[in-house]
Amino acid sequence: GADEEAALTALLSAARPGDGGAPDPVADRVLAETAEYLGAGLSDLINLFQPERVVVGGWAGLQLGAPFLESVRAHALAQALRHPAGRVGIALGRLGPDAVTVGAATLPLAGFFARGGRQPPVTAPGPVPAWRAALGGRLAGQRGGGEGSGRVDRAPA
Repeated sequence: GADEEAALTALLSAARPGDGGAPDPVADRVLAETAEYLGAGLSDLINLFQPERVVVGGWAGLQLGAPFLESVRAHALAQALRHPAGRVGIALGRLGPDAVTVGAATLPLAGFFARGGRQPPVTAPGPVPAWRAALGGRLAGQRGGGEGSGRVDRAPA
């Protein structure tokens, strides 16, 4: 959330002061260790899945930027196995804070495009589950005043 963004902004300002001042050694070391740990994690993923591309994205990826990515890339490739490391590209994403939203929006479309843009075939409905049949009977009784509705019909005397 906003707290994480503010903390990261403060850390980056301390590590890379824009006014030409000296960087804070603690903030600089925190960023260096973070790049090392992220690189180690990415190397595990690279070894396990052997992807062609790893994209570091979201608001944090954009805020950390290219200099941080170079350090992450160096650590990841140094710790990954030679074959998968030689085939993978590590890049910054461009979607920023919209990455999760855009990714979620593509999920419903994936099946549609996999079918070549056609609707799924219509299938005959299967048997009605017992719970639905029981619930349907209760709902029908409430609407029409039938059995189980609580309404009592009296015969004329």
